Amino acid sequence: MSPFRLFDLDYVAMRRASLHLDEMSTLNIALSSKNARQIMKLFKKRIEFIWVNFQESDCVINLKFAENLEVYWRIKSSKGILKHAEKTDVFELNDMKVESMRYRIKSKYVINSYCEDDLSICQSIVEVLLDIYRPNKLNYYISRKHNLSKLLCFNGLNQVDHLTFIVYFPVSDQEFLLFRQNIHPKKELCFNLVFYKNSNHGCKIEFNYEKLEICSSDWLNRDDLFNINSKYAFLKETKLTNEDLKLYFKRWIDGDDSKLEKLKITMSDDGNLDNMLSGIETKSLEEIIQDKHLNNKTFEFLDFENFKFDGCKGRHLIRKDGKIATVHLAGNKKLNFIVWNEKSPLIRDTEDYVGNMI
Repeated sequence: MSPFRLFDLDYVAMRRASLHLDEMSTLNIALSSKNARQIMKLFKKRIEFIWVNFQESDCVINLKFAENLEVYWRIKSSKGILKHAEKTDVFELNDMKVESMRYRIKSKYVINSYCEDDLSICQSIVEVLLDIYRPNKLNYYISRKHNLSKLLCFNGLNQVDHLTFIVYFPVSDQEFLLFRQNIHPKKELCFNLVFYKNSNHGCKIEFNYEKLEICSSDWLNRDDLFNINSKYAFLKETKLTNEDLKLYFKRWIDGDDSKLEKLKITMSDDGNLDNMLSGIETKSLEEIIQDKHLNNKTFEFLDFENFKFDGCKGRHLIRKDGKIATVHLAGNKKLNFIVWNEKSPLIRDTEDYVGNMI
């Protein structure tokens, strides 16, 4: 009698069987054959994150499953990575052989793999991972210089809620264009194209996310700022001027960007709040308290990262629709712009605040 093949089961039976497979077993099955991978795509498992590092001499993938189980997978184009292996296993992916040694240390699986093209295999493995898992976060850290065009056309980057994409070498104008056109995660985007200087600003940016964080923003201009439509935005190392921010605040007062709740900007030149708000009507917190009957209340302002800042000493804007926003500049560099809502700022009775401190 021939052995029974798992993949001969019907969909319902396979679905029930998949519920009893742990994440590592799911991965091993998916890597066993193309057919297995297609089957396992139907039963994706939720995991915490996938971190991908394209390093100078190797590639590393980190996975975190439920119950704090982790995988550390190192891939190298040198057989030296297997020199301490007592036994190895081999699988094929995209017509390339991958030889691996595996072991487990408590709650961490460790895999060391050898193949002729570590970069290509690493990306192919990531594609398998995104076929069989639903990670909450996907992080790419890229320090090995190579053409990013193929990666930037990979639709898997847009399957996740939270994407971090960091490149540590200069990208070309074409790669930057592909990034802006193709990268659209579902909720949050954090990226850093470290050395990009914007020599070709050829297309309109529309960053429409719940959270947006740009770690190096000296390429970002006034029009880009106006086109950001995110709930929370953090722009680091910008070259935005006082005049740029003044026009942004005027647009907000006129009713633009109603989605925004928190904006944090690190300015490269010395910011001047008086110049930013020149010609714009503002109020002090004391005037807001009187207008809104908020006597005997305490106010606590939190920035994009939920750190406290001294918003009580900031300036306050009021729109025609009644919305209030607080503008605060610390040390001529760090600008916070917070739109008031039921959660921000935190407004409590003075007695409650004192009670919490006791």
